[in-house]
Amino acid sequence: LKPFWLKPFVSDSVCIGDSIRLAMASSSAATAEASPPTVLEQVEQAEQYKQKGNGHFKEGDYRKALGSYHRVFCFVNGLQVPGEGSEAASYGQMMGKSSPGLQVPAEKVEDLRLLKQSTYLNMAACYLKLDEYDKCITTCTKAMSGSEPNSKAHFRRGQAHLAMRNLDEAKADLELAKQLVPEDAACDKELRKLKQAFKDHAAKEKQTFAKMFSSKDKDRLEEELPVCIAVEGSLAATAE
Repeated sequence: LKPFWLKPFVSDSVCIGDSIRLAMASSSAATAEASPPTVLEQVEQAEQYKQKGNGHFKEGDYRKALGSYHRVFCFVNGLQVPGEGSEAASYGQMMGKSSPGLQVPAEKVEDLRLLKQSTYLNMAACYLKLDEYDKCITTCTKAMSGSEPNSKAHFRRGQAHLAMRNLDEAKADLELAKQLVPEDAACDKELRKLKQAFKDHAAKEKQTFAKMFSSKDKDRLEEELPVCIAVEGSLAATAE
């Protein structure tokens, strides 16, 4: 072993310098981590949450699936699509500021539209499974916003309307879904359910009206019967 006076001497200033360099490196790394994600990174994150939701849906955990699908819109709702306005963009213009970094590249606009639409449709499927038909109808309507008619959106909204016994609305959606995808067996099945629902509704109304009229006839007879008895009694008294 070497005596301590022969060992290499490391001054405090060198240690302090190393500490400063390490602190600066850590600060730079933290700054890099804290920097906001780019538009493409946000879209990628949104897609990952959609896939997580799909996994939960396959497992039958529709609440968790909805949680993941909602997270998709946390990443994409603030993005600006060329030619379209957004609340974030409007607010920025009002404040005299703009955020060019949030602009979606033209080549990614269609991908973003399809991501949002498919996520809404998946959410609608969850709401159907959970018997939350109002939310299903609202979500399907959002899926069709600003796009061509979509067979899945009309089909699922038609299912929700049918479950709520909104028969006319269900008929409109299911018939349009059938026009868009004529060979869809699931749509044929729902249309058969709809036809039966209309028959049941007609039979129920007929029964209701029958009871209504029979009740009215009964009331009329009860009102007229005492009069008839009185008249008969009068005639009998006269005959005597």
